Amino acid sequence: MTNWLRIFLILLTTLPAIGCQHERSNPQIVFSEFDTMPVGYQDDNPAPVRIAISSVLSKTDTIMHYRKIANYIGEKLHRPAILIQRKSYNEISMLMMNGGADIAILSTGAYITYRHVEGLEAIAMQERMGVPYYYGYVVVHRKNEISSIHDLRGKNVAFSDPTSYSGYIFVRKKLAELSETPEHFFGRYVFTYNHEDSLSAVINGVVDAAAVDSLVFERTKLKNPERIKDLKIIAKTEPIGTGPVVINSNLPDEEKRIIKESFITMHEQEIIKPAFQGLFIDRFVPFESRLYEGHL
Repeated sequence: MTNWLRIFLILLTTLPAIGCQHERSNPQIVFSEFDTMPVGYQDDNPAPVRIAISSVLSKTDTIMHYRKIANYIGEKLHRPAILIQRKSYNEISMLMMNGGADIAILSTGAYITYRHVEGLEAIAMQERMGVPYYYGYVVVHRKNEISSIHDLRGKNVAFSDPTSYSGYIFVRKKLAELSETPEHFFGRYVFTYNHEDSLSAVINGVVDAAAVDSLVFERTKLKNPERIKDLKIIAKTEPIGTGPVVINSNLPDEEKRIIKESFITMHEQEIIKPAFQGLFIDRFVPFESRLYEGHL
């Protein structure tokens, strides 16, 4: 768990409960990036391809794997590659829409929110655990007498990101069906900007519930089942497409073809396989728009 989250969660548990029903946690925009020029870059080299990411997994554990993917795409384009990492999904979306990146791996929620914006073109999606879709879970500790979202009124909840479908949007939708909002329904809620940190918050009893990506939950179950043995799932979404790869639609057609082909065949490359294992990705597959319909 990141230090800032530890501090926030400690404060969360020590603040008075009186009058907290209408309080909320406002997301803070913090820039965390790795966008320096590659080693050996010269001014007369081709312009670098800029690849932006915001991972559902731990950023410190995944940055080296995304760097391998970025380098591979750069080699295929015969251009140096810059990997740009941001804290929130919305920052990645803004980068793409403002021309600050050429390629991005968006969150599902960010894509369905901004998919109709001119200049964004989805070309591929991630296949994980054999399928190109996942679910949103709401998880709680088994000892709690909580069996549905209805039971979370006045409780403390961890969300991952305001534009994460599994980590916030689907819960907000469920509340809207009850004519409720997160601000008025929950006691307090916090954005952790990381599904693993949200999971940690409920495991450690700092919050009553967390909305998380099923892929993160199932990955933890495979790698460290003891960690989540005392958790139960109280809500689950319909299947929805995984975070897609999007490109700037103004890129030259030949570059777009190379980028798409490179992502779709990347799993065949031995040098990339360790990165895919670290990111819990089987492969990238052609984009299917039907998996993103009807979720907003």
